[in-house]
Amino acid sequence: MHGLVNCAIERFVRTTYGDQQWRTICAAAALPEQRFEPLLTYSDDITQAIITSASQILKRSAEELLEDLGSSLITGTDDAVVATRRLLRFSGDGFVDFLYGLDDLPDRIALAVPDLRLPELSVQESRPDLFLVRAGRGWPGFLQVIRGVLRAMADEYGVLVLIDLSDDGPEIALEVQVIEISYAAGRAFTLRAG
Repeated sequence: MHGLVNCAIERFVRTTYGDQQWRTICAAAALPEQRFEPLLTYSDDITQAIITSASQILKRSAEELLEDLGSSLITGTDDAVVATRRLLRFSGDGFVDFLYGLDDLPDRIALAVPDLRLPELSVQESRPDLFLVRAGRGWPGFLQVIRGVLRAMADEYGVLVLIDLSDDGPEIALEVQVIEISYAAGRAFTLRAG
């Protein structure tokens, strides 16, 4: 797994649950070190051990933790979060545009970080207010992370949505229902940074 993924998990746990919980999770996962380097590659087993240990120690399902991790990638004010949020806002002026832009997200991420390859994403419109989001194979739990990203981005755009898992068909998908497009004031966004 790319080091940026493990760094994101580390930052999420430290920020949300504290440094002591992170140390406890690392000890339970039998990690030799408690910090990750963003440009290195780690065994997928290490990432899975962190998620499993965090789930047990924090008494939350892995799915809940991964969804909250996805949300944490968008919310917050540190430089990494702001950069991620800005990158995603370039998908379009509105939330529906953002949904359609998910197909291109793995390629856009690869432009910024060439050796970070996300699973493919596909978006299908079932009706004007209902979309199915599917993720390719490769990263267990990736769809849950995307669910958290979608939840946070809906808030970013000021849109009220319902996001449920749908297993209607050969694979699991996220069912995104747009309830109200102008539910709240979205966060202001301009092309200029700052």
